[in-house]
Amino acid sequence: MSADTELTREELRRTARHLNLPGFGIEQQRRLHAAHVLVVGAGGLGCPALQQLAAVGVGKITIIDDDTVDLTNIHRQILFTADDVGKPKVEVAAARIRGLQPGIEVCELRRRLDSANAVAIVGGVDLVLDGSDSFGTKYLVADAAEITSTPLVWGTVLQYRGDVALWHSGTETEDGRGVGLRDIFPVQPGGDFVPDCATAGVLGVTTSVVAGLMVTQVVAHLAQLPGAGNPGRLTSYEALSARMRTLEVQADPGRELVSELEQSYDVGCAMPGEAAAEEAERQRLLGLVRDGRAVAVDIREPHEVLLKPWPDAEPVLLPGSEVSSIDDLPEFDKNLVVACAAGVRSARFVENYGEQLSRRGIQAQSLPGGVNSLSPSRSSG
Repeated sequence: MSADTELTREELRRTARHLNLPGFGIEQQRRLHAAHVLVVGAGGLGCPALQQLAAVGVGKITIIDDDTVDLTNIHRQILFTADDVGKPKVEVAAARIRGLQPGIEVCELRRRLDSANAVAIVGGVDLVLDGSDSFGTKYLVADAAEITSTPLVWGTVLQYRGDVALWHSGTETEDGRGVGLRDIFPVQPGGDFVPDCATAGVLGVTTSVVAGLMVTQVVAHLAQLPGAGNPGRLTSYEALSARMRTLEVQADPGRELVSELEQSYDVGCAMPGEAAAEEAERQRLLGLVRDGRAVAVDIREPHEVLLKPWPDAEPVLLPGSEVSSIDDLPEFDKNLVVACAAGVRSARFVENYGEQLSRRGIQAQSLPGGVNSLSPSRSSG
């Protein structure tokens, strides 16, 4: 990143309020204009972050996302409107931020970040802002950032809270070590460690607050503002109480730096043989429902059912939040095929109540992969 870029008169006027800030002058604005930031994910965090990055004057932004706009995105993904449903997120987001800063350079990557391309993409920018929403992607980004010694602004959000940190680790850091994500969370947790926002929900405005905290870290680091935080400061935000807590993370001297990416970061994916066995079991259970030998029981919450109904079946709707004991279950006269969104809650349901149901002569089985694995063609034949 070179800060010798001359700013146009229009850009100086557009960002003039920055220049009134203590410690923030034309040199700091030049640094922002000369910077290249990669934003991973144009979602709940990525959308407000992209808006703010363009507004503050970051001169080049690369957006990577392989998804399209869905109606359920719009309450928190503020770059999109109802008219954008079905369009590629990167295309819509790029058009919106070009309108904020006409001189900005935007690179649109409509693809998924993976082990084959992450090092090259992450290593080609000055800083990464990770707005992704899965553990797999977050560890992939963090490892690629450590291999390339690229500063990483990291954030998460779920329900009414969020977390933000600046990580900078790798051999090319000031001390040849730095501090990274794996210094506090050394092992990637499984996909069912916490629910995703589709299951647990997320307050839309929380994503904007957390994204604002992330972009503040980006600006402070790139512009080299006085008093900017050091890498390793983890801030937790609680929306309803408007409280923040900060933890200073120290490098773990016993941890070796990441030197190469793992082959896969999807800890929930099955081996080919396991996937085939899961599919066979799913079809067997669906067959029991179709033949009338078992009843489908959907334990998802009402809003989940509304967004994705069970195809080609009319299950008994039994929201898991309303079941705290066996006494909360209705009387069944057939065996049960229990389903949730992805199979995690239904497996727990069977573990909790299966033995008690068996005493009533009812066998309960969890549908592998849940309702998300179903389509009309799958469930009808």
